[in-house]
Amino acid sequence: MDVRATALLGALLLVGVAGCRPSEEEAAPAPLETEDIAGPVDASVTTDFDVQARSETESVGAELPADFPRDVPLYPSSTVINYGPAGTDSRFIELSVASELARVESRYSSQLSAAGWRASEAGRFDRGSRSIVVSYREGTPGTWVRIEYPAAG
Repeated sequence: MDVRATALLGALLLVGVAGCRPSEEEAAPAPLETEDIAGPVDASVTTDFDVQARSETESVGAELPADFPRDVPLYPSSTVINYGPAGTDSRFIELSVASELARVESRYSSQLSAAGWRASEAGRFDRGSRSIVVSYREGTPGTWVRIEYPAAG
């Protein structure tokens, strides 16, 4: 091939490559259309009209241990959150109640008395020769009620 033909071929190749590159205008992204709105989108969202389930009966949310004394009433609408041994001769259950501690303590003491349990020393209730110990503490949510009772033997 002669030098002129090679030069011409090189020039055409150079022009072809340069011509394929987009201009700066073509390379810039197209602007997005936007619309300004007043305030956050969820500012007017409310749960005021949401339907909420309400239980017709009060019950305990989990299964009780088989040896839990059936004559010990449980706080209404409570959930068993823990149970196990409390010592060599006793066991415990722990209930979660969605109410403030002072109210739970007052109401549960009255409930135990109505079921025949007599309050003796702080937190202790007796019925015949048996005793249980009830303690309360702030929980999440509300109050946790711990009931210690004699192990079945």
